[in-house]
Amino acid sequence: MAKEKGTFKEFLSAVAPEHQAFVEELNNKLMEQGCDLVIKEAKSGYTASYRLEKKTVMNWVFRKSGVMARIYGDNAGKYEDIIAALPADMQKKMIASRDCKRLIDPDACSDTCVKGFVYGLNGNTHRKCRNDGMFFLLTDETAEHIACLVCAEAAVRKSAL
Repeated sequence: MAKEKGTFKEFLSAVAPEHQAFVEELNNKLMEQGCDLVIKEAKSGYTASYRLEKKTVMNWVFRKSGVMARIYGDNAGKYEDIIAALPADMQKKMIASRDCKRLIDPDACSDTCVKGFVYGLNGNTHRKCRNDGMFFLLTDETAEHIACLVCAEAAVRKSAL
């Protein structure tokens, strides 16, 4: 369970050394776009959430495999070109993720469910759960693509304000 807040420096020290510069650079980009950062300690390590107008844009979460980026792609349909430019393995992970039950049937999920997101890729429409539709392990190969996705989401949200 999440408990007291940590500092960005503490969070960053928990990230693998080879990814610290990237995480710090992305942090700066998101802060420049007006995101607020909330860091909490959790059982598996820190969670770092970037919020815009009190709505989370992305989380960094720790797993045994490493640090994961969970991007809440509420507006994914507005940056399908970025999704289409993702490497095949990232696209495959998105396609294989859970479908959003509530987008398919409004009564199929909890009333508290925020709903997932919809995007088109290769001529197909995908309706994905917001919790794992864009959930990627941070690696040298995924880093810049994660940055493109989350910055695109933040930009769309900011333009809607």
